[in-house]
Formats: sequence, structure tokens, C-alpha cells
Amino acid sequence: MAQRIRESTWLVISRCLAIIRRVQRGPATWRELVEAVCREVGEEAYGEAGGKALRRRLENDLARIRERLGVELRYSRQEKGYIIYSLWTPLLDLPDEDLRTMAWLGRIFDEESPYYDEVHAFLNRIVFYLGHRRAPTVARYREGLEMDLRQRDEDEIPAEAMARLERAVAEKRWVEFDYLSPQYEDGAPRRHQVAPVRVYFDPGRGHYYLYGWCRNISGPQGVTECQEYLYYRVGRIRRLRLLPDVIPPMLPRGRAYPVVYELAPEIARLGVTRHPEITVHGVEQREDGSAVVRGETQNLFWAVQRLLQYGAGCRVLGGPELLAEMRRVVREMAKWYGEIP
Repeated sequence: MAQRIRESTWLVISRCLAIIRRVQRGPATWRELVEAVCREVGEEAYGEAGGKALRRRLENDLARIRERLGVELRYSRQEKGYIIYSLWTPLLDLPDEDLRTMAWLGRIFDEESPYYDEVHAFLNRIVFYLGHRRAPTVARYREGLEMDLRQRDEDEIPAEAMARLERAVAEKRWVEFDYLSPQYEDGAPRRHQVAPVRVYFDPGRGHYYLYGWCRNISGPQGVTECQEYLYYRVGRIRRLRLLPDVIPPMLPRGRAYPVVYELAPEIARLGVTRHPEITVHGVEQREDGSAVVRGETQNLFWAVQRLLQYGAGCRVLGGPELLAEMRRVVREMAKWYGEIP
């Protein structure tokens, strides 16, 4: 009898581990979870259970994974499957040498690098699996690599504020802070609630930036829902506080604005540069060496700034929001130079 109990316990553990491994590969429906379990453990995994009984047995395993193993799996409508929502128990540990390598990769693969999004998505998954105790180690190694860059930022950034930001990114925590934005004429800061995605140094602009999903903004007119990805200059952040809320593994995608622009032959003849603010979907190379680039952006301001770097060698053709913003900026610039009364 004791032998059968041990075998039964091991069978349950095997099913739970198979479920976790399947979800680590990507979102999965409950049927896909059952298929993965039967494929790894064998057809005896759930016996002859079927229909609602089979669904209940899977849900019982999900409860065991949450309560006994400290891994919470939830169904995501956005991803159309179960995902790892939060961890109390790390799914991975690595030697410090590997964590230093991860920090180095995160620093080397900056926004101008090919496969930037893929590399950082991979590193973020590894950091997430490390859990809240080991993940901050990667941030500390990265901080050491970036000390020389930090000294080049003319903004006064308190070490405590930077440490909190890096901790928030590592631990997947929401933050709130006052932000001094030049767009407000009253000069008053607005309070932002943000899910930080990354903190990075931009050599081209010479400043540290926080990129994150802004939930809402509080100001003199009350609280306004934002629901967009925004860039924040770290030197303009004040009174930063970590919130107890844990960021879900999959944040909303955010609004995407279509982008269409034309590059002159002298710029596009040898290839088209990819910019982190613009996701390129296609490039039409013309016989004269010029090119038409089509894609999308989640931030009109930074997309315009990037395209202005080409000067007269770039002409925005669409989409409507980007074209309107570029026209507005060019008109304002022309006024400075006396070309438009």
C-alpha cells in the first residue's frame, strides 16, 4: 500500500512538472496542457478521465502547482492560453558568472542592435524565472557595467532612486512617481503609475530613460487613464515609490500608429537603419536607390525625433497621426527660421 502511495505522489509531481514545462514554452489551452502531460508522463497520467472530469483533474493540478510549488498559472484572454502569472518559488538558478554574462548581454545589445527585442525578451524571461531573490543580482552587475555611462548624464539622479527603479524592473513591481514634463505650462509635476519595462542609457541623447506602461496620471484636473507605453527621462522623476502590485508577465500591447516614410537614395542606397521606436514591417527598395519604409510605432514623439535626424533626406508619407505630428513640428521649426510668417 505504501508503495502505491509513493507512486501516486510521484505521478502527481510528474504531471505538475510537465504542466510547468509546457507553459514555459508559451501560452497553452487546457487541452494542450493535458496533451503535454500525456506525452511526457504517459497515457496513464490522467487514467480514463474525460470531459468535465478531465478538466477538473487538470484544475486540481493547477491548484497544487500554486499552493505546493509556488507557481501561479492563470488563463490569459490576450494570449488565449495559460501563462505563468507570478512566482513564489524560482524555476531556475544560475552561477554568478552566468548572471554577469546576462548583464553584459543586456548592456551590449542596445536599441540599435539587431534582434534587440528578441534578446531582451529572452533575458527578461530568464530573470523572471530566477525569482525575486536572485534577479536583483543581474541588475547590480548591470549597474556596475553602466557606471561610466551614468557619470555622463548631466541630470542629477539620486543613487537611491536608480536603485529602486532597477529593483522594480528586476522584481516586476509597479511604481509611482512625480514627473516633471516640459509639456505642462504650469510647471507642476504629475503623478504617474507605471509598470517599468526597462531602464537604459541612450548615448545619442546622453540621458537615462525609463520605458514603461503607464496606467494612469494624477494632476490638478484629477486622475486620467493613460494606458500607453511612455518614455521617462530618469532625471525628471521625483518621489519614486515601489508599489506592492506585481506586474503581469504580459502587459497590454499598447496603441500602434502606422508609419510610412521615404528615404532619399544617398541615405537608403546601402540599407535602411532600424530604429527602436519604429517596428519595420517592410522596405520597398527603388531602382534609384531610394526606399519606402512601412511599419508602426507606439510613440509618435520619439518616432518624429528619429526621422528628423535624416533632415531633408526623409519625407513622411503616413500614417495620418505621424504625418500630422511631423507637419506640426516642421511648421514650428520653420517659424524659428522665418520661412513661415
